[in-house]
Amino acid sequence: MSAPFFKRRFCDKEPFLIYKVTAENLIKSNDQVLIEKWIEAINYSNADDKAAYLVKAIREKWQFPEEYLREKREEQRKEEEEKIEYIKIKLQEEENEKRREEIKKIEQIYNSLDPSQQEEIKIETKNRLPDFWKEKLNKGRAKGTTSKLLEGVLEEKRRETIKEWIDFGRIKDINSK
Repeated sequence: MSAPFFKRRFCDKEPFLIYKVTAENLIKSNDQVLIEKWIEAINYSNADDKAAYLVKAIREKWQFPEEYLREKREEQRKEEEEKIEYIKIKLQEEENEKRREEIKKIEQIYNSLDPSQQEEIKIETKNRLPDFWKEKLNKGRAKGTTSKLLEGVLEEKRRETIKEWIDFGRIKDINSK
């Protein structure tokens, strides 16, 4: 009879013994992935003799313990959620980068216009504002300051105006040459 074969990683909770010949036969006649899974899954069994349970489960191709399978499904679900979240973040970053590039391009176009065209755009931008924002703009200019939020609204409306002017051919897109 051969000497017991000690394999610490067979069980996280307590080490157990499997004869070397038995272990070698299991390794030769079974898929390595299956053995690895059972080495992990044995921790989810309530067997008194984990070594015997492990050997029999591998030889007889038993189904893994339900708790082990449930945990693996949960791990897989979490991994999929993380992948989806990662993809969402990457897509948002790409969208933000496109937006920054568009803003930069429109700023370049605006800065390349002569002062009279810039003034026309300012007037049209102001006219496009909803009444609420027009009122805020007039109050702010009377005080000599406007809020950052209002400035953001004005910038967005200005970009909107410039894009429309490009679409209608009123100004040229300097990057399309």
